[in-house]
Amino acid sequence: MFQRYPTKKKVLYSLIILSFIVMETPLILLANTTEPFVLGMPFFLFWNLLWWFVLTALFLIGYLINWGSKESSETVTDES
Repeated sequence: MFQRYPTKKKVLYSLIILSFIVMETPLILLANTTEPFVLGMPFFLFWNLLWWFVLTALFLIGYLINWGSKESSETVTDES
């Protein structure tokens, strides 16, 4: 009934969920300041871009590890 995931997948899924939580919950209001400039951007903009890059990297890692492999994708065959 329950599928067991390898440790790499658990870590990857946990990091993706954590990244979404950091970006989409009221935690983002902690970074809603303009005064510390990072790389010439207000901190709030830097915070958003940083987490988007983290999420992009995590999705790329997930694709390269499992989602993009031929074993994980099932081909649909017409049995008629």
